[in-house]
Order: sequence, then C-alpha cells, then structure tokens
Amino acid sequence: MKLFCSVLLFCTAVVSNSFTTAFNDSCQSRCGAGFDTAFPCQCNTKCLNYNDCCTDYTATCIYGGDATVDGRACKRFAQVMEELWANDTDRLDARDVTLNYQAQLPAHGTILDESPDKFFSYVNESRLSSPVYTSFLPLLDNYNPVKNVAENVTDEKIAEQNQFLDVLLDTAIWQSVYDYLKCEGKIQDMSDLRTLFKRLWFDLYPRSGKSTILDSSGFEHVMVGEYKSSGTVNGLHSWLAFYEKEKMATEPNINYYGHTCDVHPHTACTAYDWDGRTKRLSSFFLNSSPAYDLAMYSLCYVMQRGTCHVVVDGQVKTIQTYSKEGHIATAFVVA
Repeated sequence: MKLFCSVLLFCTAVVSNSFTTAFNDSCQSRCGAGFDTAFPCQCNTKCLNYNDCCTDYTATCIYGGDATVDGRACKRFAQVMEELWANDTDRLDARDVTLNYQAQLPAHGTILDESPDKFFSYVNESRLSSPVYTSFLPLLDNYNPVKNVAENVTDEKIAEQNQFLDVLLDTAIWQSVYDYLKCEGKIQDMSDLRTLFKRLWFDLYPRSGKSTILDSSGFEHVMVGEYKSSGTVNGLHSWLAFYEKEKMATEPNINYYGHTCDVHPHTACTAYDWDGRTKRLSSFFLNSSPAYDLAMYSLCYVMQRGTCHVVVDGQVKTIQTYSKEGHIATAFVVA
C-alpha cells in the first residue's frame, strides 16, 4: 500500500509539474504582462527586443482571435496588417528593383561616404505607372524642406492632395483600413476616414516646439523628408522618395553613404547626404506602394501609438509613431 501511494504521489507530482512547466512556457492569459522572473519566457512587446518571448507569443498575443465590439466581431490588428500586405497589388517585385548596399557603416560615431555607387541600381519605372504612383509622385515637390519657413499652400497643391486621396481610398488596402476602423468605432463613414487622413497627414503644423510657423506636416516629414538643421535631415521614410531624390543628377540630390543595419528583405536603413545635410539612419519599407506605407503608419498611429508590432509577409516588424498636436509627427519602421 505504501508503495502504491508513493508511486501515485510521484506520478501526481510529475503530471502537476508538467502542467506547470507547460503553463510557464506559454503566453496563455499572459499577453502584455510585465517582465516576471518566475517565468522562463515573456509575453510583452519587449520580449521581441530581448529574444525571450515564449514560443507561442506571436500566435497568442499578436494573431490571437477576433475581438468583439458592440456585439460585432472585428478582425484582429495583426490580421488586418497581413491583409494590407496581401492587398498591395502595386508593390514592386524583387525583379523590378536592384539594390546595391555596399558599405555597412557603424551605428555610432562619424559617418563618411564609403559607397561610391547609388543604393538603387535599378528600378523598373514602368511599374510606377499605376494611379497610386502617378498621383503620389507630384506631391513630392510640393514642400519646402527648410525648417521655420512656412509652406506655400496653393489651389494646385490641394487639388493634387485630393486627387491622391481619391485614388488611395479606392484601393483594396484602404478598404481594409476603412472596414477595420469602422468596426472599431473610430470612424462612421468614408467621409470620416478622409477627414482623419487629412488631419494626420496633410494638415500643417509647426515642427519646432515653440514656433507658430506652419512649416511641416506628417506627409512632408515621413513621405518626403525635410531639413532638421543646416547640417542634418529629418524624416524621409519612403523608399520611393529616396529613389526619386537619389536619381537626380545634381543637388539637391541624395548621395548614399552606406547602410547602418543588417540586410532584411522588406526593409532598409540608409545613411546619406541630402543637399549638404546628413542622416545616419533613414529606415523605410522596400518596394511597397505609398498606399501600403501610409496604411501601416496610419493604423499604428490610431490603434497602437508609440511602439507598434505588425506582421509583414509573415515576419514581425516594429513601427514607431509619435504625435504632434493631433497630427503624425513621425512614423517609421524599425529596420
């Protein structure tokens, strides 16, 4: 009898320990919890940086199941982000773009031009003939990059913004954005989405904290780029804007110095000189359409402002956003 009890207690302990270990190694009921030394793995966003996520972190905490809002089942944020990637029919294929990374520069210290050639060796410009691109490209020369100089707003520039927005909101990507934000109660109709986009991206605001000069906007900073000072660059997180500036024969063109992070298939971080001003790290998605970039940045800003984890072609990426008086101050992918 004693032997039976001993065996029973041993088996019970083993089973109990197995359940405890399995629970400890899982993110079930732990998503977003703070760092806890009692667990061998973690289930918050920082675990991606420290490589101590539980094996089911992505499946449980990023993908998860449907959320319910007022009795309606809304898609999960990660699911919507994957839809954006799948619906980006204007994204260029790998064969349409040839990159020349050349020198990898240090993360700190003085940066020098160590790459004699351009970053973009080839872009199939025939792929830039769809409405998303033909309505986006005219916007790139609508801004004065100089800080503390008010932007010159004209009827022509406003018309170009509206034309781009008409095209943008007609894409499958932005239909996904609309459906998701409406389900989440952020907007009521397409007019609300249009108003929201203009406020986040096109409305002007002072870049400097105490200034009243309307010299910047979310769109200018993120999608076009601007000068931070007489010697440095601010923003510029669009591969297409980078390419357009780099291919110019004379200043204010971009002179590529090298890359400052590891090579990844869908993102890049570049160091360069633009019109006599340098930037150590300008990160952007590669080959994606402006519709995709703006959708990713917008949803992260509205739904997960600050640090936002998204799924890009099956890989978890981080997007960082900051606010400026209700507008997008900056948004970029952490490459």
